[in-house]
Amino acid sequence: MLLSAYTLSYGNWTVIPDHWKMTFDDIAANGFDAVDLTFSESEARYAMRTFEMQIRLAHQAGLKVFAIPSRIGGRFAGAPLMPCLWLANHPGSGVPEEPAIACLENPEYREWSLHFVENLVSSFEIDGLIWDEPKAVSLVSTHPDTLAKYGPSPTPENMMDSFLEYLTELTAAARRIRPELSVTVFNMPGTDRRFTSKCPLIPGIDFCGFDASISRMSYFHEEPREVKPCARQMWKRTVGENPGGACGTFVLIENILMPESVHEEYEEELERTMSEIAPDHLSCYYYGHNNEAPAEVQRITMRAIGKFRRRAV
Repeated sequence: MLLSAYTLSYGNWTVIPDHWKMTFDDIAANGFDAVDLTFSESEARYAMRTFEMQIRLAHQAGLKVFAIPSRIGGRFAGAPLMPCLWLANHPGSGVPEEPAIACLENPEYREWSLHFVENLVSSFEIDGLIWDEPKAVSLVSTHPDTLAKYGPSPTPENMMDSFLEYLTELTAAARRIRPELSVTVFNMPGTDRRFTSKCPLIPGIDFCGFDASISRMSYFHEEPREVKPCARQMWKRTVGENPGGACGTFVLIENILMPESVHEEYEEELERTMSEIAPDHLSCYYYGHNNEAPAEVQRITMRAIGKFRRRAV
């Protein structure tokens, strides 16, 4: 089993290498094989040297580095939460119904995003890519380029097929540069099954699955609530949509957005989850994100992950 630490946009502006070294050494000491790091337009413009340094220090700690192409065209998640800067400067490439979402049939956007990924893969000694939550996969576009391809009445099915073609193109381009890359794609639980069931069949995809919660969540001081289905529920779907093992399975545990009041339910559900799932690639947030007590969440998480890892050996 591959275990990766979802760390996202970590210290990419105020750069303190000793902090990175301490963090990467701790990630490795906790049994992780890889660290998952954001690469957004911000990194591509202002932090190329920074990202190279991160990769070097992670490798020195014995970790692989999986890059997350983030927020490109509004078509993927990742960090930071922001609209696509290129699309803001090329509004004619957006979907008329949702201007912050790129039209996948638009050749200018396709060319730019392909170059973005090629630049990432060719510039750095990364070990893998993660396609984080493909967005708006069934959103019907009335962009002229969409109508030129699908006729006057494009359907949600057309849009999903177009996105699958897009993912295939990006993955193939990355693998042409680095054939050894490990490539993971994961979807949101609410994404249409017609799309998610075809993701494991994309050539070059090594792992496919979903992100999912373990407890109720709270963004600030509001009462915690259920935001997503739990990981155990999504595990059944992950396995069911991957008959015959077209690729490996993936789970991202979202140990994030937790007030202290949900720690007990989080710990109980996490222990239960770890006894019921068996992904080929398991990821969780390192120290979580926006937790009220990050160190306590980390302690709970690492204890359960450690038990799971020992059982899997």
